[in-house]
Amino acid sequence: MASLIGMDGRATLEETTDLPCSICLLDSRSQVRLRCGHAFCGACLKQCAAHDLASCPQCRAPHLLDPDVLRSKIDEYRKQYRQWREGGATGARGEVAAVTAPPAAKKLDGQCKETKDFRDYDAEHERKETVERHYRDMRTHQTVAFVKKMHAKYDFSEGEERCRMTVQECFRVLENYVDSSDPDVGLPNIVHMLQTAEAIRAAGHPDWFQLVGLIHDMGKIMYLWGCAEDGQVGTADGPQWALGGDTWVVGCALPSGDARPGVVYPQFSSLNPDARDPALNTPCGMYEPGCGIDNLLFAYGHDEYLYQMCTANGVKLPKAGFDMIRYHSAYPWHTGRIYDHLMKPEDHEALKWVLEFNTFDLYTKDEDNVIDVEKLWPYYQGLIDKYMPGKLKW
Repeated sequence: MASLIGMDGRATLEETTDLPCSICLLDSRSQVRLRCGHAFCGACLKQCAAHDLASCPQCRAPHLLDPDVLRSKIDEYRKQYRQWREGGATGARGEVAAVTAPPAAKKLDGQCKETKDFRDYDAEHERKETVERHYRDMRTHQTVAFVKKMHAKYDFSEGEERCRMTVQECFRVLENYVDSSDPDVGLPNIVHMLQTAEAIRAAGHPDWFQLVGLIHDMGKIMYLWGCAEDGQVGTADGPQWALGGDTWVVGCALPSGDARPGVVYPQFSSLNPDARDPALNTPCGMYEPGCGIDNLLFAYGHDEYLYQMCTANGVKLPKAGFDMIRYHSAYPWHTGRIYDHLMKPEDHEALKWVLEFNTFDLYTKDEDNVIDVEKLWPYYQGLIDKYMPGKLKW
């Protein structure tokens, strides 16, 4: 494995084969361990860099990913360090972190704060109590039985539908919806969705990707048919524990306090009744190893509802788009990587797309970034007309 930092603090690049790549899970002689400690094979890092990723694919810490670029920068750092040791007036300057930091890693276009400050659930802010209550309720009530009940309630398979409306009509309904699970921003959800879509558009991604950014949170429209008992009240201070928030797999061991990235409030897992069922309290629980993420039951929320709604309406997105919609809130899966043992080999392709989408979903939230909805809407209406036109079943 290639390690970026030597025992003396200097930049090094040493190869070994002690761990498989965290993306493709294959052993490789050309692995790179990033400064955050996560390890990937050179081929996977090359592919991530080719998609303009500039952060660890696992924990999202800012980092150069192209192994050749890293090796070149490290060699230059070592050369300068050696010159200084030999009496040169100048040498390697700054922290070793500067060697691995991407030029624009501090912020995406439109990003309002440093990457490390997003998803800080321990920071003091005016919404901390609301967010904590949300996750306590979510971890308490989202059991296998509850998730199955919600799948039945919002089942489209028998032609069930609650109403018909266009995407624009849905957006109007969501204008004042504020997500009580989000520690980063208290803006109406429609603003966040447009911020996400605009960042994806600015990055040059295809139009279907932009559309996913626009609609990804639209499943929160469920609050129209929800109730407090089901955790689906659309007010900023009402129970929303079956509308938003990080989702996890129900029916196996709940996220624990192992300090993995992507697992928030693990102390609340013990409140879940399923945690007291031995059959559901093992790493696999009611699933078979390698069964695939599409065969897992995740805590119910807007992701699953919108995925089912888009499928029922024949929305013309590629599989990657559907995966982004369905799993973008599953942080214990895509960031914590606690369900790797349940994945199929082809799930790693879905993982790459979801992580790419996550960069825009997470890091573009900005209460100071004023979005002119009326000015932008004609462009996005064109995407809607292309991929999901007319009045849809909801």
